[in-house]
Amino acid sequence: MSHTVLDSIALGYQPVWNAARQLAAVRLRVHTTHPESVDAQHLLQLLGSDWPAAAPVLMLSVDSPTLLQQALVCPPVHNTWLEVPAALFETPESLARLAVAQRNGHQLLRYAGPSATCSAFNAPLDARSLLSLSPEDTLQALRAHAQQASGHPFAAPMPAALCPGQIYQGIADRHLAAVCLDQAGAWGLLGWPDEDVLFAHRHQPLACDTRVIEQILQAIDDESSLEHLERLVRQDPVLVYRLLLLVNSAAFGLRRDIDSLRHALMMLGFTALGRWLHDQLPGSDNNPELHPVRYAMVMRSRLAQHLLEPGSEDNLRAEVYTTALFAQLDRLMQKPLGELLGKLPLSGRVLEAVTRRDGPYFPLLDVAQAQGNPDQLRQLPALCERHEISLEHANRALIRMLATSRDHAGKRSQRLL
Repeated sequence: MSHTVLDSIALGYQPVWNAARQLAAVRLRVHTTHPESVDAQHLLQLLGSDWPAAAPVLMLSVDSPTLLQQALVCPPVHNTWLEVPAALFETPESLARLAVAQRNGHQLLRYAGPSATCSAFNAPLDARSLLSLSPEDTLQALRAHAQQASGHPFAAPMPAALCPGQIYQGIADRHLAAVCLDQAGAWGLLGWPDEDVLFAHRHQPLACDTRVIEQILQAIDDESSLEHLERLVRQDPVLVYRLLLLVNSAAFGLRRDIDSLRHALMMLGFTALGRWLHDQLPGSDNNPELHPVRYAMVMRSRLAQHLLEPGSEDNLRAEVYTTALFAQLDRLMQKPLGELLGKLPLSGRVLEAVTRRDGPYFPLLDVAQAQGNPDQLRQLPALCERHEISLEHANRALIRMLATSRDHAGKRSQRLL
């Protein structure tokens, strides 16, 4: 049986967040399942042929040394970096090959282990590094941060491993994330300390996102289309949930159930929507550390939607998006999913997927979740086979999702500034 490039690899993604807590890049992991059917030129052409300039930077991380060496001698792809193990920067022969690749236009990302420090990267090539902090460096950074915050006259220095302009992974503490981005000047963080951020907000349900509300109000003032308003609302899972609660409440007085966001917006109308959003503003949340949590849920929901067959009806696509968006609503609202979703007139398909991990939508959620989890990438081919989704289709869905990702919710509207 012959294989194409996209059914010979498994693709997974990890977001990279910058100091504004916006999506700056995506690490695209490439696991080769049939190495003999994959060549770097076709892979890079596939990724770069129509990659939009406004799409996030792609940090291409391949698990095959042969494929990486091929990629280094291929023409570079717009907005794409090649991740290279740090060991290749340490010998004259490999360093010379990397220098040639860089002169030919490749952007290189040096991948280093936890023991690496800033002083270890004075290589002659201009390349960012993807670093991990050791437990000792983590403790030192947190101790220094706490002492500086308290005004300690003899605060400990930050560890040498914290370097400006670099990317850090494995940051599980929200204070450490702030140290890396705001004090050390890191270019970005691979992944986000979701659990620690949500733990800090565990005492009450999250409010709606201030920036999303501002953008919607601006769009209403601009007389934007219903489709544009819907795209803006969908950036905040809490706002979607509260809107559906509103239009299905007894106070709203409708005679029929509303189970879709677009239908809710149509029934509410732009004027009433604007009034309601103005009422939500005083209690909304503008904490930037919550944005990566919300937007990661949006990315997964969009991926589940793209996993539908091309040409699927808009109503079906919208319902799958809502299903994936609500699948983690309990993490934001601090209540069991069954209790939250029981208040809405959702279809049995949505409830089956979210509460019972079953039904026609669950395979889409399951594959989308695996593609966003680096620990599950090697199991992705088997998972796709179990759910009767081709690996090629899953890979194409991920590429389409990333190519159309625009982190608008991370940007403040000018309307209320």
